[in-house]
Amino acid sequence: EDGKEFPKIEEAIDNGHRFAILNFWRNAGSEPIRRQPLAVLSPHYSTGTYFPNDKPDPESSFWYTFPEMTPDEVLVFKQYDRDGSFLSDIWHCALKSVVDESAPPRESFDIRALVVFPEKVESNKDRFSEDRLQPVLDLEQSGEFCDEQAEKRSSQK
Repeated sequence: EDGKEFPKIEEAIDNGHRFAILNFWRNAGSEPIRRQPLAVLSPHYSTGTYFPNDKPDPESSFWYTFPEMTPDEVLVFKQYDRDGSFLSDIWHCALKSVVDESAPPRESFDIRALVVFPEKVESNKDRFSEDRLQPVLDLEQSGEFCDEQAEKRSSQK
């Protein structure tokens, strides 16, 4: 009625309902991925709080890679959760240090889905509130963290 495509979704978010963003990542090529495979970080925190209040502890966090991912496979992971009592920062990137130079360049795509839940988030756990903290890492630092972790992983082989 007012030109908004999803007024009920926007209303639910404005009224404090929990929402999450799911990421669906897929190989778009015709062959299994052998060059720069997707990696996701399973972050661990030493303080008991999560991003954006803290950054992952590089010594206890782990990267998981998905080499040889076929076009028939899809990786689904939660990218963000409004509720601060849930882990909400699955970092992902292509690991440049895991490369088969003879393989064709990776072809991939991802789709994100917004999921709105019926429950509301307590104000002290709301990552989406007006007064929320800003991330402790900026985009450049985030990329550097991924690169450092990739180097660490390749040196442990």
